[in-house]
Amino acid sequence: MTEWLKVLLRYLAGAMLLSIVLLVLSNVVLRYFLHIGLGWAEEAARFLLIGLTFTAAAAAVKEWGHFQLLIVSQWVPRRHQRLVQGFAVVVVLTMSALLVRYGIDLARLNWSQTSPTMEWSMGYLYLVVPVSGALMFVFALEHLVHIVRGQRLPSHGAGHPPTPPDKSSAISDDTRQEQWL
Repeated sequence: MTEWLKVLLRYLAGAMLLSIVLLVLSNVVLRYFLHIGLGWAEEAARFLLIGLTFTAAAAAVKEWGHFQLLIVSQWVPRRHQRLVQGFAVVVVLTMSALLVRYGIDLARLNWSQTSPTMEWSMGYLYLVVPVSGALMFVFALEHLVHIVRGQRLPSHGAGHPPTPPDKSSAISDDTRQEQWL
């Protein structure tokens, strides 16, 4: 349902990362070779990094790829897994609602303040907090619906253990090592 939004967020985060790299690299090259610095580049890179962090965090909620305590989910009996997952989703919903609530206040409070170099309203920068919180809330709500329907959360996130090797494959450790060389 919201898969297109996750893809959009991932492309946006990738574009922000590429922009940061190009800004910092061009600033270093200009300073080193031409002794000219782009005064606004550092501030823009910092703003992009903040935007990248919140954008990628929202995409990670959709993928259910945030840090997870695997030891808890491995110790809990299988029949209680949905309850643990439901609790985790409720925690994410709560934190997302707090990001929206206090992010709006933060943006309002800093709207009249301007950034030192680019002289942009800091409210624009702080708007990323409630917007990403709202996206996280939507994604977490979608996960909650899946749990209530008896479906499992996505398990391809970064916090999941690798699948055990297939015992039917007869590849020895020496052969595996040679394949990497």
